[in-house]
Order: sequence, then structure tokens, then C-alpha cells
Amino acid sequence: MKLNSKQQSYQGIPLRLIKRKYKHFKAKRFTINDTRQNVWIPNKHLDHDGTIKPGEDLDYIFRKAERKLELAEVSWGWTRD
Repeated sequence: MKLNSKQQSYQGIPLRLIKRKYKHFKAKRFTINDTRQNVWIPNKHLDHDGTIKPGEDLDYIFRKAERKLELAEVSWGWTRD
């Protein structure tokens, strides 16, 4: 199966799937803004080729990765209360 390694976006956050063998993994790894910062996105939010499904809510992933977004120089609309 060919993986989608094109740049994708979630709420303005540029993401790119890291190519590797994900046969038994429950998530796939994405780089943030083509930097060394990365996040794992569970397969339930992805198509088989690694494309993010439209309308998926990934906010919980990026709330945990707030520092990674900062290091990747990406601004995101969520702020702490």
C-alpha cells in the first residue's frame, strides 16, 4: 500500500506522514511543519494511506503537543484558560 506523504493540514498546522512500515502500529507518525517535531495520530482518525479523515477532531493530540508546536514555530488557536 502506498502512503500519502504529501503535506496535509489540520487547522492550519502543516503535517507530513513519515514513511515507514506501520503494519502492526495503532497510530502513524507525522512531522510538524517539516521539522524534527512530530506527533502520533491514531489510525481511527486516518484513512488506510495515512490521509487525515475530513471532519476529525484532533485537538486533544495538539493540546498535549503544545511545546512541540512552539518549537516547530506553528501558532494554533487554542490557548490555556
